Amino acid sequence: MFVLHPQDLGIILTYRCHSRCQHCLYNCGPGWGKEAMSPQQLRQALEQVLVWPQTPQVHLTGGEPFLHFPLLLEGTRMAAGLSIPVYVETSGSWCTDEGEAVERFVALREAGLQAVLVSCSPFHAERIPPARTVRAIRAALHVFGPRRVTVYLSQFLDLIQQFSAGDLGRPIPLSRYEEELGPARAAQVLWEGYGLISGGRAGYRLGHLTARHPAAAFSRATCAGELLYAQHSHFDLDGNFIPAFCGGLTVGSWRDLSRLLDDFQEDRYPPLIAALIEGGPYRLYELARERYGYESRPEGYAGKCHLCVDVRRRLAEADDFVELRPREFYHHF
Repeated sequence: MFVLHPQDLGIILTYRCHSRCQHCLYNCGPGWGKEAMSPQQLRQALEQVLVWPQTPQVHLTGGEPFLHFPLLLEGTRMAAGLSIPVYVETSGSWCTDEGEAVERFVALREAGLQAVLVSCSPFHAERIPPARTVRAIRAALHVFGPRRVTVYLSQFLDLIQQFSAGDLGRPIPLSRYEEELGPARAAQVLWEGYGLISGGRAGYRLGHLTARHPAAAFSRATCAGELLYAQHSHFDLDGNFIPAFCGGLTVGSWRDLSRLLDDFQEDRYPPLIAALIEGGPYRLYELARERYGYESRPEGYAGKCHLCVDVRRRLAEADDFVELRPREFYHHF
């Protein structure tokens, strides 16, 4: 099995979005400094995708890629011109007019876009009026048809409508789920129902809804699968190759992908990546505790990714590790 060979590669056009969702693995939000990739950077990223002998499908994502619709449209044309299968991910936060949404989806379809994924969850609905997401789904279905539109996750549509009290024009606070379902049932719906990963903001903002464990509980957990063989990874606008869903962590630069692949094939890894492959977040925990005075969170951690992110926050404060990129990730919890 080849290392660093995803089947589905996301290109993060921007880390900016309207939302700052509590579950976000990449700490996206409106406060990020850099707006978006340039068209030249996007072409370079797409051309690097062709380095792999089997070209992965690409999804153009963010943040919210529709904040930069001309770039999204041009990126779709570029990908189609390079014969790269391409789809887009969106929360629908931009979708205030269904007619405009249909026009945009038609333009994307004609440019070569193959599919649309619309994110739908209580976490998005807390920040985005659900009516916008529903509007985006309707417009996408009208243009692409049901076989080429994925609602992630569709089962939450009914639940969101249930908790909206008939008003989809307003966001729905997550606290309403706890109030009406109780903490245990809310935890099951929000954590297990969505399949939350405890990285990014989730462990901090939503950790109270799930069991938490001391650092030692993760002493045997490694990250080799996520770092070496993840089927879903990302290139970001700063040149970072982000494995799996590990926001704020890079295995190297996608701008020199051939060299990076050669290094990993020969087991040559950056130091923090090597530590995670061999010993998981607990290895980083030991490093941070011994060298940088890291102290465990007394309430524990919602998962190994929560431990990893918390330790990395301390390491990013203490030193300039090249693996901890983008740096701005660590300013947006």
